[in-house]
Amino acid sequence: MQLRRFNEAGIAEFRKMLERIRKHPDQDPRRDLLENPELTQLVQPAVQVAEEQFRTKGDASKYLHSVLAELDENELAEDAGLWTWLSLWFFDSVCQQKQGQWVVKADYYYAYEPKNSRTYYRHHLFISWHILRVAPVHNRMLLSGATATFSATIQHVFDRLFLTRIPAIFEVLHRLYWDDTTKRPRRGMIGDRVVAGDLRHRLPTRIRQLEKNYDLMSLNADQLIRLLGPEFAFAKHTPRDLFED
Repeated sequence: MQLRRFNEAGIAEFRKMLERIRKHPDQDPRRDLLENPELTQLVQPAVQVAEEQFRTKGDASKYLHSVLAELDENELAEDAGLWTWLSLWFFDSVCQQKQGQWVVKADYYYAYEPKNSRTYYRHHLFISWHILRVAPVHNRMLLSGATATFSATIQHVFDRLFLTRIPAIFEVLHRLYWDDTTKRPRRGMIGDRVVAGDLRHRLPTRIRQLEKNYDLMSLNADQLIRLLGPEFAFAKHTPRDLFED
């Protein structure tokens, strides 16, 4: 199939489809919308997309970067129609089924909203592509989850844009919060309860404190972890003497 994008009318029809499936979860998605000339247009330069199924966001990110490589990244990041069309094309990957019935969540997980700072990063396919874009190496913690789920880890990182703008932050996140033994984020680091060195509460607070006196944009991961202080001394591959003067 050649990649297309929905126009505004196409996005509206897609949202109507989502609402219909919420009411009738045993009904199939409207794949007839995919090539409707009144609702879509071909993407140029031409891109071919296959009938793939993605188990994890990591699987989705690698495929999307491969097939979208010839398209301008900045334009892709603003293309609501393209990402929404891709949600329908890969609907089996982005929408869960339980006992033969679709479980359709809020629209923004499927209909991309690039202008909405509170929801843009919740789109299952866009965020998969975007994470690999901004964190080409240290991304395992963010891309390990299922394609059709949205993790609290992604939420607490991308809900705070000041974190993602720091060049070393993704290596820091990996070293602080990824558990190689369990292949999962460290337990207790994203919950409601405040825990020493946690991702949800303490890291953003400490970063805000540090940015008042330091140029965090110029630091490497070791330097930033040192500034975070002993509270974060559990960082992987970080000797304790890094925190000693």
